Amino acid sequence: MSDKITNNLMKMENLAIGTTILLLNLLALFVAIAIILGLFGTKFWIFEVLDHPRLQYSLILAIALIVGGIYRQKWSFLFGVPFALNLVAILPLFFHPNLPVSSNSIPLTIFHANLDRHNLEYARAIEYVSSQKADLIFLQEVTPTWLNKLKSDLTNYKLHTVLPLDNSLGVAMLVPISAAPNIEIVASQILYMPAYSPRPMIEVIVRREGKEIAILSTSTARGTNSKGASEFQKIEFDEIAKWSVNQQEGQKRAVIAIGDLNSTPWSGRFRQFAVDSNLINSQLGFGLQTSWPAKLPSLFRIAIDHCLHSKSLRTVDREIGSNIGSDHLPLLVKLL
Repeated sequence: MSDKITNNLMKMENLAIGTTILLLNLLALFVAIAIILGLFGTKFWIFEVLDHPRLQYSLILAIALIVGGIYRQKWSFLFGVPFALNLVAILPLFFHPNLPVSSNSIPLTIFHANLDRHNLEYARAIEYVSSQKADLIFLQEVTPTWLNKLKSDLTNYKLHTVLPLDNSLGVAMLVPISAAPNIEIVASQILYMPAYSPRPMIEVIVRREGKEIAILSTSTARGTNSKGASEFQKIEFDEIAKWSVNQQEGQKRAVIAIGDLNSTPWSGRFRQFAVDSNLINSQLGFGLQTSWPAKLPSLFRIAIDHCLHSKSLRTVDREIGSNIGSDHLPLLVKLL
């Protein structure tokens, strides 16, 4: 009787293992297809969306390859092809670009944070912002309520350029109460790119060591097709790229673009934007640095908060900050 029970338990265990392996292989097959389709993200918005969770794809494929090796499923090693394609996209983030080192000894420090209009942890977020040691702070999703909280509770920084809105598009720029003597704000303004866009951006021109830098704090549309959002994101990328090239070639300024771009660094659209704007992704050399959604562990997030800069600048430090109650984690970048 006990032998029969043991045999039945073994059958159930084998069935469970077989079912698990089958489901894992089906998931890995879906991931492999998604990786291939993601390569054509510039052609169709769904393929663009599929191009973003490459880190998660790599984890699934790695597990499938390990399990396939353990159970000697030779065909499962075909998953090595999409896994390798993923590595080609991800690994460059761990290598610094070969850029000239500036003679400036003091870096320009910029802090970016999406406050999240639904975030009610005002004290936590404002305390964290106030604790930063940055030359410029850019905030997104600034509502009238957030603005009132910033006015009453903010320390060490003061409001400079602000446009609060009841939706998720409000923006603000903060500067230190005691500003660094080597940095001068020449001008700042609210821009819309394109002109008919409902999404405000902050442009600020700073002078450092006698040279001007044009900085753009921006948040672009999500790459979904709700009301043509994906196409509008592409238009925004194109407009920002034109602005960047004009600043570099026409105005002879260095350029920094920072904000929530709702796109990952391996996205075809993002990579094309970097080329068109003649900018370098500051994330290169600093690894994955995922920022959204903030509540998930690092390996389950994606990197959509970015800083890009012209080739005359170099990123000397870059880090993702702590959870401030928002769905995004903050970004701190130091550039020379």
